[in-house]
Amino acid sequence: MSHRTVSPPRELSVDAYRVCAAVLIVVGHWLAASITYHDGQFTRQNALVELPWTQWLTLIFQVVPVFFLVAGFASAASWSRRGASSLPEWLTTRYRAVLGPTAAYVVVMWVAVGALIVTGFDADLRALSGWAVGMHLWFIPMYLALVGMTPLAVSAHRRWGLWVPVVLAAAVAAVDAVSLSGWIPGLGWANNVLCWAAIYQLGIAWHFGAIRRLWAAVLALGAAGVMAVAIGFGPYPVSMIGVPGQVVQNSAPPSIVMLALGAAQAGALIAAAPSVTRWLRKSRLKHALAVVNSRVMLLYLWHMVGVVVVTVVAYPLGLFPQPTLGSVDWWLSRVLWVIVLSLVTAGLLAIVGWGRSALAASLFSVPVRLPGTWSSVALLIGTGMAAVALWRISLDGFAPAGRFPVSTALVFACGVALASLRSVRAVQQLSSA
Repeated sequence: MSHRTVSPPRELSVDAYRVCAAVLIVVGHWLAASITYHDGQFTRQNALVELPWTQWLTLIFQVVPVFFLVAGFASAASWSRRGASSLPEWLTTRYRAVLGPTAAYVVVMWVAVGALIVTGFDADLRALSGWAVGMHLWFIPMYLALVGMTPLAVSAHRRWGLWVPVVLAAAVAAVDAVSLSGWIPGLGWANNVLCWAAIYQLGIAWHFGAIRRLWAAVLALGAAGVMAVAIGFGPYPVSMIGVPGQVVQNSAPPSIVMLALGAAQAGALIAAAPSVTRWLRKSRLKHALAVVNSRVMLLYLWHMVGVVVVTVVAYPLGLFPQPTLGSVDWWLSRVLWVIVLSLVTAGLLAIVGWGRSALAASLFSVPVRLPGTWSSVALLIGTGMAAVALWRISLDGFAPAGRFPVSTALVFACGVALASLRSVRAVQQLSSA
């Protein structure tokens, strides 16, 4: 039975939103990376703590929800036009497109950690650098999990429509109430799935045309109102990323305020999508958008490497100014910082993505003489193991306490190895198609 449907014209707004979200996240990470160097010691500054008013800026730079929104749209579109391909084949393609560049990045980072350990590089600096280049990897496990649930999510939408994200939102609110009351504090971590799944589901609903422009505008205004009330009269802070010392956080785990922010962003972007797409189809930027969109994954993975390189090289040599935090000169130095990192990262991405670079390719396949069912099981188990290791890296970094994380590396390596297995029969069918 064929599942093929007539594909509508490409929704260029999805590509534009993905690129813009990636750029804002990258710039936000760069701005937050404020370092000083005195007497041979690096010190990390936190503007959100020392300049509390800057917490309002996180409402602009916290656009991770947009990533999950467009991921839901793209996954629903891909699943709907899969033709005669089975779920295992679809998952294989989607998972390996992510695991390949991610595995290459992880291997390079661990090789760098090993080299720093061998050369006797300062352990504290190894730990800080390893955390800086690993903290953003938490997104990958969540994305892989939601991609795996896409067939169920699409089926749920077809049966219950917008009630699915409504129920998920209610679950997020219930988890918040229970965890913040102190009854079951650890339950809050369930919102790592529920919150992002709700926004992912909105992306699916968007793909199927369930959220029209008027209702999208209502969603944006209503969600913004919920967010304002929760921050103004509830226990939630305004900062959309973690701030040391705050009892309640909006991002780790995500709270109902984070979901409201994501819903407001989703409503506004969905309402604007038809106009954005029409403009892009006539614009000369369409080709450039396609090129940049194809490099978004690499940008997200590698953007913090430049921070470490520039910090370790420029500050000890006195090549970068170190004005007082919050001064006019400090803000001007932030602009210079972003410009320098943009140039360094552009060069890095040119190297990483050069030609058919192994650093940018999908995960390789290892043909094995096993039934197709077993290779599917290996894919799921391997992807799960890799996801667990990536989550651990996002918490501890690539060099926790300055040491090489042997157990995490083994779990990740075994996971990638399992995910690379492909039954000989599946390979033959693919090559003859």
